[in-house]
Amino acid sequence: MSLSESELQNYVGRNKDEVTQELENQGYKVHDVRIGTHATGYVPAARAGDAPVKRAIIVYDGDDSEQRVTSIRQTDY
Repeated sequence: MSLSESELQNYVGRNKDEVTQELENQGYKVHDVRIGTHATGYVPAARAGDAPVKRAIIVYDGDDSEQRVTSIRQTDY
C-alpha cells in the first residue's frame, strides 16, 4: 500500500539516508536526486512489460551537512 501525500510530507526535513532506509523497508525502490553545488540524480523510466513497482523520489540538499530531504514524491510504475 502506498503512502498518502501527507504521510510522505512527514519525511521532508529528515536525513535522506534514514528516509531511504525507512522507505525501502516499506517496499519502495528509492531514487535520490541531489541539488546544490554538485547536483546529481537519475530516475529511470519504467520499461514495457515490467511489473509495477512502488517508487519514491527524494530530493535533498547536498550542500547541507545533514543532507535533509527537501521534497519527496512517489509513483507506481
